[in-house]
Amino acid sequence: MKIFFSILWLVFVSGCTTTHYRSLDERIVGVWHLKDYGSGLYEYSQLGISSNGRKCVVSVEFNNDGEPDVSYYDNTWSIKDGVFISIVGDSPSSSLPKGYTIRDHIKRLNDSELYLLMESSSQYIPRLEKHQRLNGVSPERICEIVENYSKTVRNKSIKSDMEVPMIRWKSRLLTD
Repeated sequence: MKIFFSILWLVFVSGCTTTHYRSLDERIVGVWHLKDYGSGLYEYSQLGISSNGRKCVVSVEFNNDGEPDVSYYDNTWSIKDGVFISIVGDSPSSSLPKGYTIRDHIKRLNDSELYLLMESSSQYIPRLEKHQRLNGVSPERICEIVENYSKTVRNKSIKSDMEVPMIRWKSRLLTD
């Protein structure tokens, strides 16, 4: 009987001490909001990090006059040795062309916070980015917004490229 209670006790104790360990890849999936620092330009940014390796970013930065500058990024991601690696896919930014690799060191990652520090090889000194998890928001929703905005930007670009020949054509009609 003593052996039975000893085994029962071991099963109980081992059940209480077993914790489910989730990898960085599992813990980083979700939607993250960049916290405002209270100085400099105000930036509103959300990262949608999906389990299929897609990272979508919607960012609005307001200048001193309150004018917004909207950016979006549709990237792929992976984690290697504690570094969050993003490869730029679709972006309107000339400073982040397609294929550009961003390496962010993960300084903190828990259920509610993600702190990243970008590697920099230039004169640019990056700041520690502090993100807060947004519960109840799907990363796919952020990617959907990025896709829609990207299409809108491309359509506007195509229209403006077509306007110049149309103006020339109309002016020829008027002068002939």
